Amino acid sequence: MKKSVIAVAIILFNAIGMMAQEKHGANNISDSNQKVSARNIGLGFINIADSLKGVQFSPISNISEHASGLQLSVFSNVSYDGMNGCQLSVLNNITLGEANGLQLTGFTNQNVGILKGIQIAFRNATDTLRGVQIGMFNITAHDYQKGVQIGLINYSHDTQSKRYGLVNINPNTKISVMAFGGTNSKANIALRFRNRSTYNIIGAGTHYMGLNNKFSGALFYRIGQYFHLTPKLSVSGDVGFFHIETFKEHSTEAPERLFSLEARLNLDYQFNKKWGIFGTIGYGNTRYYSHNESFRSRMIGEMGLTYSYAGYNNQRNRTLKLHSDEDMADGSDTRFALPDKPNIARTAAMITALNVFVNRYDDWVLDEEFPRITFKSVGHNFEHAFVWDNDNFNTNLFAHPYHGNLYFNSARANGLNFWQSYPCALGGSLMWEFFGEITPPAINDLIATSIGGTCIGEITFRISDLFYDDREIGFSRFLREFGGTLVSPMKGLKRILTGEAWQQKSRNYLHHDYSRIPVNYSISLGSRYLADDQALFRGEHNPYLELSMEYGDAYDNEENKPYDYFHSSVTMGFSSNQPFINRLNLLGRIWGTPISDTDKFEADFGLFQHFNFYNSEAVKDGTDLIPYRISEAASVGPGLIYRFPQLEERSMELEQRIFLSGILLGGSLSDYLFIQERDYNMGSGFSAKVQTCMDIKKIGYMNIDANYFHIFTWKGYDRAEWIGKEGFDLDYTNAQGDPGNTRMIAFNANFGIYLSRHLSLNMRGSYFMRHAHYRDFENVDAKTFELRAGLTYKL
Repeated sequence: MKKSVIAVAIILFNAIGMMAQEKHGANNISDSNQKVSARNIGLGFINIADSLKGVQFSPISNISEHASGLQLSVFSNVSYDGMNGCQLSVLNNITLGEANGLQLTGFTNQNVGILKGIQIAFRNATDTLRGVQIGMFNITAHDYQKGVQIGLINYSHDTQSKRYGLVNINPNTKISVMAFGGTNSKANIALRFRNRSTYNIIGAGTHYMGLNNKFSGALFYRIGQYFHLTPKLSVSGDVGFFHIETFKEHSTEAPERLFSLEARLNLDYQFNKKWGIFGTIGYGNTRYYSHNESFRSRMIGEMGLTYSYAGYNNQRNRTLKLHSDEDMADGSDTRFALPDKPNIARTAAMITALNVFVNRYDDWVLDEEFPRITFKSVGHNFEHAFVWDNDNFNTNLFAHPYHGNLYFNSARANGLNFWQSYPCALGGSLMWEFFGEITPPAINDLIATSIGGTCIGEITFRISDLFYDDREIGFSRFLREFGGTLVSPMKGLKRILTGEAWQQKSRNYLHHDYSRIPVNYSISLGSRYLADDQALFRGEHNPYLELSMEYGDAYDNEENKPYDYFHSSVTMGFSSNQPFINRLNLLGRIWGTPISDTDKFEADFGLFQHFNFYNSEAVKDGTDLIPYRISEAASVGPGLIYRFPQLEERSMELEQRIFLSGILLGGSLSDYLFIQERDYNMGSGFSAKVQTCMDIKKIGYMNIDANYFHIFTWKGYDRAEWIGKEGFDLDYTNAQGDPGNTRMIAFNANFGIYLSRHLSLNMRGSYFMRHAHYRDFENVDAKTFELRAGLTYKL
């Protein structure tokens, strides 16, 4: 049975691939009793082999127990028992054991063992270094053995290692966060790295040209030496280079870019192990890049605070404790609520009542015309169904799925299971489309409301269970009921209608068993910078709040009902100009099965449902370009999740996830379509996603994900039919958008540094690329990025 499941998994992932081998069969996964040594050329979406002696090429990922040869992929390569040869990828390479050869990638190389070759990437990491690391960030976690690090920031466990970089760190390096103001750049944030007697500072400052309504900024690097006068008092001196952006294009006041050479004397006083204060005097000469002349020279004065960083143990298995430890013990007793008996009649009544309420609210309160239905309008709807409507991006691809979640949870709250509740979401949507409004029924509404609503609905239904505790009374009971109802309104309504909301119980009072399904929860708060057309200092700042949840264990196949495992993340922005819901990323496992369960490599294959929503508006006081709009409202496909359990002995966790999915309904920004509220295209297509998650105890974590969306707009429109013609109703345009296809990439790199057991400093960069190919217009390429910095609290 297990071999059959594995075969199905490989067929799905290699649907358009092939495997040509010099000897042995075509099976390139072995069970625990048989090893396959394959001299082969692997071509497929994902190639998996026990032992590679040849070439693996994949547009997604290559996985081998031991690789002797070439692994070439777009996203990632993995060899979990040593590597002799070459790993080439765009995103990351991972080797467990001895790495003899070349690891070359655009982002991260990870070797858990001895590196005897070369790593070239944005970030390189190994346990023991006997070779060469070349990159922006290089890490040698344990032993240094005659190797070399060349990069911007180098970390080595050995203080005597050969390191060539702007910042060199070892376990004795004291790292401090500096926040200060001054006469040059007025507000500054920086990191200071103090070694035995020298230090480096990397930072950024704002309003370098002065305190006015014109923004200017600076990036700087400083290097110097310090001496202790007393255990708490030190004096230091440094020189530095500042790159300055004035944003004054074609201005007579100043050029767009300048640089400055500056020298400083500093006096530091340490209040305690963490907090300190410092003052600075110095001199700076600001100069032109274009010609060797001085722009200005002046004295420098600065003062600020320092916070010294020290790592802490991470507790990945913490749970969201809305209940006591006793309540999260063995769930095989009478404390847990019994499943509700299915009540189809109440389900139908609640869905109908919901549609009637929304219809009357839109008419009587909002004074809209579309809910004023008649028998004639209903008949007209049956005659002219279905069309692609022209509602705005947020309405069609977020609000409609959210509405579908209310239909779905009307069924779930009344005892129906996941599969039984989907037809109720579909039925509620059909009722609204034909009987709830006078505009023609929309096929996109039907898909988004039913399928997208099922994804949101099952997740909110399960989250609401975390709140309820039927033992409670008084104000604490009110807060629990209010929280559960806020997350899942229809379940809260059902509890009110049946009296459960105030009924006190001495048994069957808990609605979630943490011993069966653990829950990890985090809250992030900080500042987001959204760039206007890739401009580093021309963009928009706003505060953000992100709520993330990891529900269940992705490797626990005893709990294998739909959504016994899911991940959810929602980002809210607080800006008058940007959407309140900036991102919503949902992933739910519908079914899964293990395909490997060893100390070296643990992997699960499954079927997953995806819901992704990215939304933004044009940056204030910038160009008219909208940074990004991406929707994956209805999407299902296979996925592979794997990790390396033996790394836990090294206080490290490393996991990778790969997903392919078919998109039944998605959306992307259009450059030419403007009909009623529409400025985007809808369509269908596919997506591919690769995620790498690394956690190093006492230090921090790194999460990298690359998301590729390809959406095809099949059904276009003929503008000659309606432009300039009187009496044409744009509700009947009936077009997905501009015919063509759009490729979108959303790349995210998330880094965290532990400040305490629960608190971490979080930094995230996202890069968005869009290529729109149009049948009737010129193609368009667009790129932009956003940066985030804040604090993350894990419950």
